[in-house]
Amino acid sequence: MGKVKKNIFKGMPCLIKAVTKLSSDKRRLFLGAYGFEPRSLGWLDKQKGKKAIFSSALLIKYSNPKGRNLEKELRLALSKLCIKKPKNILYDVKSPYDIENKLREILEPFFQDTEEIVIDISAMTKLLILVCLSILSSFPGTIRLVYSEPDDYPPTKDEYKKSKKDMKMFAKFPTQGVESIIRMKCLSSIRMQGQPVTIVAFTAFNEQLVRHVLGTISPHRLIFINGSPPRRDYKWREKATQEIHNSFINEYKLDNPIDKNGLLERVTSTLHYGETINCIHEIYKNFGLYERIICAATGSKMQTVGLFFCKILHPEIHIEYPTPDSYYAKGLRNGVRNVYELELLNFSDTLKNLRKQAN
Repeated sequence: MGKVKKNIFKGMPCLIKAVTKLSSDKRRLFLGAYGFEPRSLGWLDKQKGKKAIFSSALLIKYSNPKGRNLEKELRLALSKLCIKKPKNILYDVKSPYDIENKLREILEPFFQDTEEIVIDISAMTKLLILVCLSILSSFPGTIRLVYSEPDDYPPTKDEYKKSKKDMKMFAKFPTQGVESIIRMKCLSSIRMQGQPVTIVAFTAFNEQLVRHVLGTISPHRLIFINGSPPRRDYKWREKATQEIHNSFINEYKLDNPIDKNGLLERVTSTLHYGETINCIHEIYKNFGLYERIICAATGSKMQTVGLFFCKILHPEIHIEYPTPDSYYAKGLRNGVRNVYELELLNFSDTLKNLRKQAN
């Protein structure tokens, strides 16, 4: 079901590509965030050279960072591209409710004379990715979405095996616990109120994210989408994230079919976002006419990008974000393995055409 290699929607590029070194021929805006991982610098490092490829830069600064953010390093990388004074946008992770209006007020004035916006999602939370893309949906120019992959993701396979016997090992997992459920205006939908609820969630190493969603909503059905890493040495993670959610999967087993290998049939790449679009579109076709679809943004960053396009396809979908209580900030995720980008021309028109195909 999730192994589709080609996107089913016309005009939507399915596969992301290797990074392109840009020239100084356009008025560009850089939109990124300060992060604590080396990958927050991955794409900018690929653009090395004293050339003015950007006209302006906006950087989201977390007011409650989970680790030492590479602020000086990111500003230095931008200065080498002739941006000396990027504008900081403060973002309170613990109270993010004003970020939608704040970003809209700052971003929309750039839409008139900017030809291209480069949005680096590598250091952004999944909520920020969704909000930024939603605001940019009215931008008529080119969106260049860039993403840097770290060398390693926690936990290692050995750490995961030990965690089954020693709960203290969960401290090595990417996120722990959950603080609150965040609902944003641009991600909400009041349609189908009072109808049975179908929750769609992505498996992850933090099972409490889904548990907290279920603590606020009693669904008619719960559908899981598993994540399949493109790296062969990480294929074990598909089985591991499923095992973590097995109690829920068994409780809602009629809605979560298992293949002959004992894995969830609904599985999408953690990198190639087109598979997520296809999978959720199929779920919507099967259940969306009579049930309210609520998606929990618990997947990878690129699965989250796919979730945004699903919201464009089907505005009736409601998206919620369970905020992790803490992030794993030390040890792994060293270096940058690959840097990818996705070039979307005529962004607002592309989204309008995408929506027409769903009707």
